[in-house]
Amino acid sequence: MIKRIIFQRKNNYIIKYSLLLFLFIIILYLISFYYFINREYFIIPTFTDKYFIIPTNKEGEVVDYLDKKSLNNIKNKIQDFEFNDTSELNFTIQLYSNDNFEKINKYLINLFENKKEIIDQEDIIVFYKETEIGTQYFITYKNYISKNEASEACDLLTIVKSCIILNLQN
Repeated sequence: MIKRIIFQRKNNYIIKYSLLLFLFIIILYLISFYYFINREYFIIPTFTDKYFIIPTNKEGEVVDYLDKKSLNNIKNKIQDFEFNDTSELNFTIQLYSNDNFEKINKYLINLFENKKEIIDQEDIIVFYKETEIGTQYFITYKNYISKNEASEACDLLTIVKSCIILNLQN
């Protein structure tokens, strides 16, 4: 009987210590889980340096092609095209714009083939603006006196999804 009592006490101690060990492991796991979840894995600092540097002193080296604005010189292809004069234009609706004249030409051909019933060729204005970075070509629709008039016409125009009204006097 004494052996049984001693064995039961040992068994009770084993169960108690096992439960305490198990609880300790669970608590330790929860603390480590909380720590690792709330931990920042890495920090990306904000970049405040310059992305590139243009040297002011080239130390005697000659830099080639500084005067070139574009590699594709297509002025020979567009010499026979007749552009409109923009000095008389006030407000106009932009249909298409691109720096590639071939795409402008394709758009015009497509526009006149598919929309010839609703657009008169005389209402289409094609012009270009030269800037430091190259030439930009524009296809616009009609000349309007005011921005409100162009905006009202823009609401009725079905050939464009969203209207861009250009003020060519500024």
